[in-house]
Amino acid sequence: MSSHSITLDDLPRDGERLDLAKVSKLNGALLVVGIAGLAVSVLYLFGFLGAQKQAEFAYSWLFAFFFFFTLTNGGIFWTMLQHVSNSGWSVAVRRFFENLGANVKWMAVFALPFILIPGIRSALWEWIVEQQHAGSYEGLATAAKVNHHLAILVAKHGYLNITFWVVRAVFYFGFLIGIIGLLRKWSIQQDTDGDFKHTFRSRALCAFPMLIYALVVTFSAVDWVMALDYTWFSTMWGVYIFAGGAWGSMAFSIIALSYVRSQGYLKKTVSMEHYHVMGKFQLVFTIFWAYIAFSQFFLIWYANITEETRFYLLRNTGGWWWLSNALVWLHFVATFVILLSAGRKKTPNVMNWVCGWILLNHLVDIYWLIIPERAPSLTSGKIGEALGYHGEPLLWLSGAWVGDVAAFGGIGGICAWAYLRRLAKASLYPCKDPRLLESVSCTN
Repeated sequence: MSSHSITLDDLPRDGERLDLAKVSKLNGALLVVGIAGLAVSVLYLFGFLGAQKQAEFAYSWLFAFFFFFTLTNGGIFWTMLQHVSNSGWSVAVRRFFENLGANVKWMAVFALPFILIPGIRSALWEWIVEQQHAGSYEGLATAAKVNHHLAILVAKHGYLNITFWVVRAVFYFGFLIGIIGLLRKWSIQQDTDGDFKHTFRSRALCAFPMLIYALVVTFSAVDWVMALDYTWFSTMWGVYIFAGGAWGSMAFSIIALSYVRSQGYLKKTVSMEHYHVMGKFQLVFTIFWAYIAFSQFFLIWYANITEETRFYLLRNTGGWWWLSNALVWLHFVATFVILLSAGRKKTPNVMNWVCGWILLNHLVDIYWLIIPERAPSLTSGKIGEALGYHGEPLLWLSGAWVGDVAAFGGIGGICAWAYLRRLAKASLYPCKDPRLLESVSCTN
């Protein structure tokens, strides 16, 4: 780090606040999209369109929810990382991470259908249906003597039971809401009193809880996505989800930063060097995600265990094969090549397009993780019988994409609307952070 001609006297004493009137058209459009998407989603969620459509939409809701949940988690991660590492460069852009992480309150609301609506819960997680059908652990153990497939569920009963599952979900959101709430609160308080204690206690707060954060990310991904097939497991799963979420959330933050700067803000506070550093993180997580994805695939391929290989066999069947290959060549190879250039990372317009590309690929990744389970799960076994499907399990469900779009628009519109409004509630950067000048003068 080194200094240049800008000093703290060149910056507004109380920071810069986003005027919502300047972005009212975008804010209003996001709210309209969110409300429209939620209105359609309600018809599906509460079964007004029938049990089959409700079950199909359960996967749509999980896909949209989990995509934005990973972005929110990424915002919390970047906020905690900057504090625990005592980073100076990131002070000028830290509010974008804080406000993205603060969306976790909305994610808690959007998670309620999984807990409160039995039709949604049962359509997604076969282990819940099997346990309810058996009535008790003893009944499940008895059923496993006839259906040996259930022996796996009996062995996992201590973890996979509804009571503990709900308790864990409450803990996940309680921890995430608490940690980002305190960090954002202290950050904003420092804008008023300028007390250095807020910096020191934020750093101290993030030390040990970073481990808890890692466990929360891992086990929430296990509970909500891996458990779609209770027989499947992967020791790389939590890291895979974390890598994608950190990657996508940095991309979103760069786009948000560019949009705010296009409105006339942060012209002296944020330089091309900040884009360069953020672009480096993008490159690092592009490589890290690919490493974890390949490691997971290679270990499962090499072990060749039936319960493990099903995950990839399903996603390499029919049209899903194309999506699997897209993740290799578009998610990793193309992004890696684009981000190699330092010049491109220092050019905001180029980085905006790259970040849009990254978000699209992260969307494809989450879709690929969740949606292939929909048709085979809903058209076979006890769930298929209850929903009235007959014959061989299907690979696709015609028209289900409508629910995907509605859920994504509803959750995404509200989250983006809330994010934009939250940006306007305080200074766009921590204006009295003791490391602000170091950040403004960032060079690398």
